[in-house]
Amino acid sequence: MPTISDIIENFILGTMGNDDDVNLSRNELADYFKCAPSQINYVLTTRFNINRGYIIQSQRGGGGYIKIERIKDFDDNYFYKIIENMPKELGYNDAKYILEDLVRKKFMTLEQAKIVSYAISPKALSNPVHLEGLIRSNIMKNTILNILKEKKDE
Repeated sequence: MPTISDIIENFILGTMGNDDDVNLSRNELADYFKCAPSQINYVLTTRFNINRGYIIQSQRGGGGYIKIERIKDFDDNYFYKIIENMPKELGYNDAKYILEDLVRKKFMTLEQAKIVSYAISPKALSNPVHLEGLIRSNIMKNTILNILKEKKDE
């Protein structure tokens, strides 16, 4: 059964359709879904962030309008931004979202992403739990940096 976050995400994606951006009111969304505006914020920060290929612009006041923009141009700066915005400790699901996005943007092949996915899986990182996210984040950053380096050398 889908969660309210899944439902809100699907609604926003449906509203966006094939367009590159959409303007929405945070309060109107909260009213529509009969949830707190913080739930809308949660969906925006976890499902529509740079690691997933989106930029959020927020306007305070006047109902709290937000603009969600799908990133189309992916230069090296975009991938460096992913590295800069990667949390110090990265969960496995978040890492997989980043890998899926990198494959979608043809930054890495599906085979490369699978190999990295295996390397960062909870089974592969059988360290103390408190170190798992830190090690995963370091592996992801190093992988992206090395692919960028290889692409520049081509």
